[in-house]
Parts: sequence; structure tokens; C-alpha cells
Amino acid sequence: MIDSDWQEMEFWLQGLAVPARRAVTDPAFVRGAGSFAEAKCAICHVPELRTAAKVPHLPQLANQTIRAYTDLLLHDMGDELADGRPDFRAGPRDWRTPPLWGLGLSKTVNGSAALLHDGRARTIAEAILWHGGEAEGSREIFRKMPKQDRAALQFFVESI
Repeated sequence: MIDSDWQEMEFWLQGLAVPARRAVTDPAFVRGAGSFAEAKCAICHVPELRTAAKVPHLPQLANQTIRAYTDLLLHDMGDELADGRPDFRAGPRDWRTPPLWGLGLSKTVNGSAALLHDGRARTIAEAILWHGGEAEGSREIFRKMPKQDRAALQFFVESI
């Protein structure tokens, strides 16, 4: 690709719409949001972020609230998710919190619903149960939840 193609692609990517949350009035969504908070998932998967005060090339994107469900930071995810390879300042147990927005659309959009950095988890529950390190407490809260609360939390994540 030539430089102008890269610039046009960057501009296009910057202007993509945020995936819309779905089923927000469904009682399972509301219950799942509560379970998400109870399990302290929102500590790393922060529900709301705000765009910069100034976005020079797309000023209409300034000061927008987005619901990406990430803090975009590195976190120690424990030995089970460690890949044994440091990457710049990230150690082998460190992973960037991925945005959860649009996760429930992955199979439709990508043809695959594989989760985590290496696709090892087939469901949201499996992905949560692989969490360790800093997220071990959240994993345990999820694991001990009543079945209906775990199902609602998964419905919530699939709907954001």
C-alpha cells in the first residue's frame, strides 16, 4: 500500500461507529449488568471512556462517551494465560484489557466466536474462568454466583 492508502484507511477506521449495545431493556441484560458489577469486572473492563477534547481530523468525535468496556491497560492475568514471551514492557503474564463491545457479534462478523488472545475459550464463561492474576477474585465471584446470575452476566457481555 502507498502512504495515501494508509492515511485513508486510518481516517476510515477512526470514523467507524461504535457497536451498538443490544437488548438493553431485557431483564437479563439488567440483571447481567448487576452481576458484571458484583464480580468487579468493571475494574478493568471499564464501562465508559471519553474521547479526547480535541480530535483534529475528525472534530465531531471530540468529547464522546463510548462504551468499550476496557481500560486499555496491561494487567497480570496469571500463569494459566501466560505465553512465556515478554513483549516490550509487557511480561509473559501481562495482557491488555480487550474491549468487550460487540463481542456477541464476533461469530456473525468474523465467523468465529473464539475468545482470549489465543482463541482457547469457546464461551464467555470459559474466558472468565481462565482469568487469573489480578482478575482471580473476579473469576471466583463469577464461579460462585448462582447459575441464573452467571447466565445473565454472559447475556450482558454478549449484548454490549
